[in-house]
Amino acid sequence: MAVSRLSFAASLVVFSSLIICSVANYGNEVNPETGKFIPVAVEGVIMCKSGDKSYPIQGATARIACVKTDAYGKEIVPISIMSSKTDAKGYFFATLFPSQLRAGRTVTKCKVFLYQSPIADCDFPTDVNKGVRGMSLNKYRVLEDKSFKLYWAGPFFYTSEPTYY
Repeated sequence: MAVSRLSFAASLVVFSSLIICSVANYGNEVNPETGKFIPVAVEGVIMCKSGDKSYPIQGATARIACVKTDAYGKEIVPISIMSSKTDAKGYFFATLFPSQLRAGRTVTKCKVFLYQSPIADCDFPTDVNKGVRGMSLNKYRVLEDKSFKLYWAGPFFYTSEPTYY
């Protein structure tokens, strides 16, 4: 019994380290067919919660904040990328192309934050899904047709009344 618990714990540690290693850097994986770096994209939804109802916000934006590192892994400077404005369904999209970085530079520790709501009656950000503190990007899927690593963030919510944290 002790051996099975130990082997389970060991496999859990190995699996966790694989996950951590796979999300440590963004935009530094190379497509084996083309030899080019794979761009990173972030998508999500921004909603308004008013009472018991919630609805998508058109024209809202999110901010993706990352830390830029040099070729030796030393953190250089934080960078921010703004999403496109949300559509009628509250959907936003943002991309980071490796060509936007100097050679040997990568980005790490990316988080998505609520940035701006165009609706005066629903412009207080909430921390649902870490919209205020920042949601870490850690789960992605590769889009074969576009060769993107696509991360999902949210859904995020604004409200009509301030929330204190």
